[in-house]
Amino acid sequence: MIFDAGVFIALENPSKRRVVLALVEKLHAGGVSPATTETALAQAWRSPANQVPMAMLARATTVYPFGDPQVIGRKCGVSKTSDVVDASLAVLAAQLDTVILTTDPGDMDQLNANYREL
Repeated sequence: MIFDAGVFIALENPSKRRVVLALVEKLHAGGVSPATTETALAQAWRSPANQVPMAMLARATTVYPFGDPQVIGRKCGVSKTSDVVDASLAVLAAQLDTVILTTDPGDMDQLNANYREL
């Protein structure tokens, strides 16, 4: 499962934090590490001192590089979007044959990505 930036940002909300952390625990119990891209994490990261839960989740997550800019750019072109961060997640999810956990299903619909909404 791949996390978008919104999943990391959701950790700032105590009720959503419980949901995200329970999901991460379930994934790890099943031998699965959540994943994201450097760009999605950068989109959410602001102040580590104030984002301790986010830093903890980042350490428990496999962070992939941005990806092939040409493939991601083509994904944006076909989808008629300029959001390269979400497009990089959609490309990675397709490569890993997994789903994206998102707080923005509209963008993922536009990218024709396989996702679940948080």
